[in-house]
Formats: sequence, structure tokens, C-alpha cells
Amino acid sequence: MSHDTHHAPVASKLDLAPERSDLGLIRPDRTTGWRDWLTTVDHKKIGVLYGAFAMLYFLIGGVEALMIRTQLIRPDNDFVTARMYNQLFTMHGTTMIFLGVMPLSA
Repeated sequence: MSHDTHHAPVASKLDLAPERSDLGLIRPDRTTGWRDWLTTVDHKKIGVLYGAFAMLYFLIGGVEALMIRTQLIRPDNDFVTARMYNQLFTMHGTTMIFLGVMPLSA
């Protein structure tokens, strides 16, 4: 007794896959320079940027401190107004703690 079994051809994964269009799938050229640094997803570069911007704000806080000390050099100094001095004092504390010290200690 002969069994004549005829199997249908098995489709491969490539036969079942839809036609692929390369539109929109082309990887853009790698950016270089400052664009690479500002658009990176590399955790090491992000860490460097984090520290660099913390140091920048630390420097800005230092300039604010110098402005405060300039106002306090002598009594009745008019380097900045009283209102500006209060704003400068508040911004100095905020800049140094929240934008300088905390990011550098993280």
C-alpha cells in the first residue's frame, strides 16, 4: 500500500513578510559637534553636560554673590536698588543650591 501524500509548499518567513519600503527607514547621518552633544542619548555625554551646566550655574551664582558684596562694600551704596538687592539675594540662593550644589552632588 503506497501512501501518496502531497504536502503543500511551506512558506518561509520571507514569503510572509510584507514588502518593505525603505522610505523613512534610512538612518540619518551621525551629527557632530555641538549638535551631537545636545541631542545625544549617550549616558556618559549626558552626565558631562549635567556637570557642565551645574558648573555654569555655579559661576552665575558667583557673579550674583559678587554683585551682593559690591552693594555691601559701604553703607548707603546705590549699586543696586533695595528691591533689586532682595531679588538678587533670593536668586543667588536659588541658583547656588538648586542649580549648582544639588546637581553636582547627585
